[in-house]
Amino acid sequence: MAVFASVAGCGVGGGDTTKQDGDQAGQDASVTIPAPGGEATEPGDDGFVASAGSSGGEAGAADRIEGVRFRIFDDYERLLIDFGREGGSAGVPRWSVESPAQGGYVRLDFPGLASTAITDEDFVGSVLDELYVVRDRGGGLFADVFAMHEFRYRVTELPGSGQLAVDFRGVREELDLPPTTGYKTVVLQPREAEEVDSPVSVQGYTRLFEGQVTISLLSREREVLSSKTVRANEWAAVWGLFEATLEFSDYEGLATLRVGSGSPRDGSFVGTETEVFLESSGPG
Repeated sequence: MAVFASVAGCGVGGGDTTKQDGDQAGQDASVTIPAPGGEATEPGDDGFVASAGSSGGEAGAADRIEGVRFRIFDDYERLLIDFGREGGSAGVPRWSVESPAQGGYVRLDFPGLASTAITDEDFVGSVLDELYVVRDRGGGLFADVFAMHEFRYRVTELPGSGQLAVDFRGVREELDLPPTTGYKTVVLQPREAEEVDSPVSVQGYTRLFEGQVTISLLSREREVLSSKTVRANEWAAVWGLFEATLEFSDYEGLATLRVGSGSPRDGSFVGTETEVFLESSGPG
């Protein structure tokens, strides 16, 4: 028997978030998942894969994310995404999914969506951890779904209910270099404890005030080795992307990557910090 844990977002009409809407595994319309480069993967009989890309949906079937639902089954966890469309019923919009090589999360890309009723969610389970909805630079939205440890996943369209289901099954492997999350800030690159040299590219997304992010490398003595302030492409309605390149020299070893800004209330630092290892490109 499945255990149902409603996490988020009724639709605009205030529907019941615990309704099943045909989301039992036996009623799924599974999507074939090809590997990157177009070669067929070898998923198990249940369709779960370690890393692959896939796509589907229908252009114009929806223009917004209405909410997400979380389901716990006997041996996997399910994220259900509900869609909406102005002026009519919604179906599953165009989508694609991939799991980045460094692991830790799945990215669901929705190029035709303009808005969302949710921006982020925390999950209470054994595999899924957090979800963030982000404004893509090329238009549309994407959703990153973070896991607490290594996993296998599969994607299923539920045409009858207009939902997209993403299932996660945990495996007994720890994440070597997880992304860093903190107050209104997520850093995807570099990862915690990663070794980096100059110049280092720092990438992530934020909802800090006005999308302003200061990215700094600090020495063991908390001296600033390099710093740059950039502005994300969004911050008010959804998470916004930021990116910066920092250069450093004449320093190697343990350092702190600090990403955030001053609080508009009292000026104190808000954001996140993570430790990285710098490899000096300057004279020894």
